[in-house]
Amino acid sequence: IDERAQVITDENLTPEQVYNADETSHFGIIAAAPTGLKNSKDRITAGIANATDIHKCKLAVIGKSLCPCCFQGVNFLPVHYYANKKAWITRDIFSDWFHKHFVLAAYAHCREAGLPVNCKILLFLDNCSAHPPAEILIKNNVYAMYFFPNVISLIQPVTIYP
Repeated sequence: IDERAQVITDENLTPEQVYNADETSHFGIIAAAPTGLKNSKDRITAGIANATDIHKCKLAVIGKSLCPCCFQGVNFLPVHYYANKKAWITRDIFSDWFHKHFVLAAYAHCREAGLPVNCKILLFLDNCSAHPPAEILIKNNVYAMYFFPNVISLIQPVTIYP
């Protein structure tokens, strides 16, 4: 039996306690003043859902500007917004998202699902170089585990739960 499936079995994790996260990029076309169109290079960390696909965490969106003009006067964003000069996920951004947002959201969902307050939660990740080592992604009973290298995104959700 695969090590990942063995952990789920040994820890007696339900699908509510098992999550998968992945990143993608959104290269949309945005209108630009008289010069025409230009490519948008906004990045989105997406696909953060548990194995039931019922609980989907808020997206983390990464832009180039810390305070984009379009956010002026905006008091609420339906996403977690981060910025760096390349608009790309980094280990620091991912670690911040994990510790400040994912852990809280996953625990809140598990409480709503009737699971114990401090139940174990497992986050599966691919081998993206921006993901910190698994030993850094631990908080309370929430921890991360990596898929085999080169597991394509189409089969990641399938390989999560035995």
